[in-house]
Amino acid sequence: MKRRRGIALVVAAMLAVFLLPFVIYLMITANNLLKSSFKEKQQKMAGSLASNVLVDFMRQFSQSYYEGHYDSDALARNPVFYSSGFSSVVTEADPQAHRLFIHASGKYGRDAAAPLSDRQLYGAVQFISDLTDYGTLVNGPFTISGSDIVYHGKWWVTGNLSITGSNVTFMGGPLIVGGNLSVTGSNVRINGDLYYNGTLTGAPTVTGTRYNFYPSDMVYPSLKDTYYRANFNYKISGSDRTLRFNAHPSSGTFTIVGTTITVPVPDSGMIVYGDNVNLTLYGTVRGRVTVATSNTSASKGGITVGLSNQVADLLYYDPLTGGTTTSAVSGNSLAALASNGITFQGKTTNPTANLTVCGVFFNRGSANMTANGNSSRRMYLYGTRNKPVTTGFGGGSYTYDAWLNSYPPPGLPERPLLVNWHLR
Repeated sequence: MKRRRGIALVVAAMLAVFLLPFVIYLMITANNLLKSSFKEKQQKMAGSLASNVLVDFMRQFSQSYYEGHYDSDALARNPVFYSSGFSSVVTEADPQAHRLFIHASGKYGRDAAAPLSDRQLYGAVQFISDLTDYGTLVNGPFTISGSDIVYHGKWWVTGNLSITGSNVTFMGGPLIVGGNLSVTGSNVRINGDLYYNGTLTGAPTVTGTRYNFYPSDMVYPSLKDTYYRANFNYKISGSDRTLRFNAHPSSGTFTIVGTTITVPVPDSGMIVYGDNVNLTLYGTVRGRVTVATSNTSASKGGITVGLSNQVADLLYYDPLTGGTTTSAVSGNSLAALASNGITFQGKTTNPTANLTVCGVFFNRGSANMTANGNSSRRMYLYGTRNKPVTTGFGGGSYTYDAWLNSYPPPGLPERPLLVNWHLR
């Protein structure tokens, strides 16, 4: 019996020697894991507090595509106390580049000066207008009957798209179709991705990926007349007017033809508002200009680009050469936002001439755009459009201006795009 007791004591001693350190190790490890888990929870809470600021900004921007993007008052946020901590933010707006930089801070704990954990979020939001991002955007069905055409830039048609012409090429994609896509013409090529919501008939060549769905975030842009009525730099009312844009070596202006009035274009850009009048535009644009019209009469609110009795192209000033260019690369751009139709008017008197126009052309009316010209002449459009063009010209081209996203005209509806964010 004594021998058994001795063995038991030895076993107990050995267990104590080996088991006690193991138990202590388990306790220390569990305590460290608990501390690590609690610290991780604190960091997650601090990160969530910082991220909430970014979410709040994106919510604000999605509610209004016109206002509150760059104004310090609209961007201001007081430090906020939650049950678990604090959040604060510093913003830096760049209206010329249509960009906003955000530095948000999240602090976990009840003392903002000595938080238990803090996280910093750095983000950049780029504001882009669909009016400059898509070469063609049509709210409804569209038919392409012409042949031997190359379209540059993104395409967005909310309805059915029918391509009956041959040798039609889309460059720079994607092509987004909200309905059915029917291709009966030969040699139709889409150099990019294809999205279509309905059925696909025909056999177009697609170099990118085919997606048989319509992106859920596609919301066709709408224009707010109340915005331009309240935020114009120059207003025209009473009588129809013709505006000739003048590019000078150091500044840009426009002259109201038939009057002695010449209006300077400020460096920050300007909005010209036509209240229940028709406006005609031509010349060389220097600066960023948006011309918007409204109408209460069925015969008003239209915008015509060009003249029938003389060569009257609408171009941009090129500061490198002192001449003209068809690209907004120099920082000059124009938008024609008509409430009741857009007409492109070529010179039809003898001798006839081609017509070249540049800008963002958006017609809020129901009718197609119209191009009046001689059948032996051509029309060239550099920029974007939101309607089919019924043309009397013998041909021409529609070329997307990729620089419009970098130098957009003022006062366009813009959607927020989160291009970069980093949490540390």
